[in-house]
Amino acid sequence: MKSVMRFFGVLLASAVFLGGCANLGTLSKGGADMAQVPITETPTGKTYPGKFIWHDLLTPDPILAGKFYEELFGWQIEYQGQYAVVSHGGKRIAGILQVDPAEGRSREGVWVPSVSVADVDAAASRVEANGGKILKGPIDMDKRGRAVLIRDSQRAALVLLSAKGGDPADAEAAIGDWLWDEIWTNDPDKTGAFYRSVLGYDEMVLGDKYEVFVHKGEWRAGIRHVGDDKEYMLWMPVIRVADPEAIAQRVSELGGVVWVAPDEAPRNGDTALIGDATGALLLIQRWPPQNSTGGL
Repeated sequence: MKSVMRFFGVLLASAVFLGGCANLGTLSKGGADMAQVPITETPTGKTYPGKFIWHDLLTPDPILAGKFYEELFGWQIEYQGQYAVVSHGGKRIAGILQVDPAEGRSREGVWVPSVSVADVDAAASRVEANGGKILKGPIDMDKRGRAVLIRDSQRAALVLLSAKGGDPADAEAAIGDWLWDEIWTNDPDKTGAFYRSVLGYDEMVLGDKYEVFVHKGEWRAGIRHVGDDKEYMLWMPVIRVADPEAIAQRVSELGGVVWVAPDEAPRNGDTALIGDATGALLLIQRWPPQNSTGGL
């Protein structure tokens, strides 16, 4: 298996890229476009705290990234100014935001997830009380809802969002949809304590170098242990696929990078770590798994 060290430099560059954009305020025009897009076209009026409800790709080249995902997963992309709306199977699943990095920063893309909270301001206060940092907000985003961009106690970034109209209802992920989100950390105890306090997870299911956050009986996110001493960690989104080997082959054909191939991953044959055509990282995973050895 390729060393985690080989691709952790990309994680570091992505995290710095995100922080730089937020601090420099370069999200303003794109943020205005983003604010006009609700995360669901069918309001539910329900909130599922701790559930990952949206993903935004920050990238300097939305067209290049969009073509990659259209070809790889069959996503449909509607470009609206600096913000593009991604749909799959007739529902909205993500956005793509054009963001140019600060001078001297990496030009690689990064996926930023949004997690549901009932009260953004209360959650933001818990972030700082537990060693995290507020990067941007809290702010009202018109049709999107109220949001705050944070870094956790190990500098992994995500958005806390109270979505206008409510969260998407729980449903089984379709092929080509988001299956899961997991945080990569070299201090799972510290990371676990942070998110239990901030997001209110009431249980953690323990595994072999892997834990699962649970809220009211529902699995909401994972913690993957990585043996690395880098300062920055990252939330990693996961896409459900039927054939990881075939998808990994297409990644290379479409200008992306396969960092960890399916036959090198901990769950042999079921997962792979890939980078899109602008460098943004994500996992692909067959679910349910075909092989039973190793961790999730």
